[in-house]
Amino acid sequence: MLKILSYLLSYTNLFINTNTKTSIFSSSLQKPFVIFNSMKISFSFIVLILLIASTESKCNEGCSLALASYTLNHVSNLTYISNIMKSNVLSKPQDIIINNDKNKRANVPFPCNCINGEFLAYTFLYELQPGETYTSVAEESFSNLTTDVWMQNFNVYRPTNIPDFAMIKVTVNCSCGNKEVSMDYGLFITYPLRSEDTLESIAKGAEIEAELLQRYNPGVNFSKGSGPGFNPRERSKWKLFAPFTRAQ
Repeated sequence: MLKILSYLLSYTNLFINTNTKTSIFSSSLQKPFVIFNSMKISFSFIVLILLIASTESKCNEGCSLALASYTLNHVSNLTYISNIMKSNVLSKPQDIIINNDKNKRANVPFPCNCINGEFLAYTFLYELQPGETYTSVAEESFSNLTTDVWMQNFNVYRPTNIPDFAMIKVTVNCSCGNKEVSMDYGLFITYPLRSEDTLESIAKGAEIEAELLQRYNPGVNFSKGSGPGFNPRERSKWKLFAPFTRAQ
């Protein structure tokens, strides 16, 4: 967008300079001058539209709290999770909420920021251990809350050339809701989709209508078995976090 804008501005200036010189040496060229004025207005209009488009954001602000659905395994424990996902809303293991289900999932609180006006997420800093890769960090350490491809977008290291103990960025997407859908849901869980998941099964677990869940996740295929979905929770059911939550 900026390259296009720069090109149009340069082209407009060139056109102005060229036609200015022509009008000095030939004052009788009235018609070309009229055409030039029309084109100048057209270029100005295009530039204005591009400026407006370039300032439009896909998000304006984030929200102070989201949750990440983390699947516990034989390696991870609450202390480990609180260390790698530390933030201003998670400082100790007791801040993590354990779900009483057979899948042993935990809901990990984290801030939800507007990144460069483009998307909602939070970036954690993680110290890479010997033998680890973007893939292992995404799938194991962060329980599929992100992907190796997504991580590569935010790090300078190539996948095959990451030094041991390097500090890498792990970006996890989140949601702050949508006031046009409902104002009753102010807290959203980033949920890594699994092969056994469906829209109906996730909606049932969240105790909401499937149609409402889909509206909060436009374009998401809940049956594809990968990628994040955003699972809403009613404000009244999360009184502990009420001061943090707000639907956009």
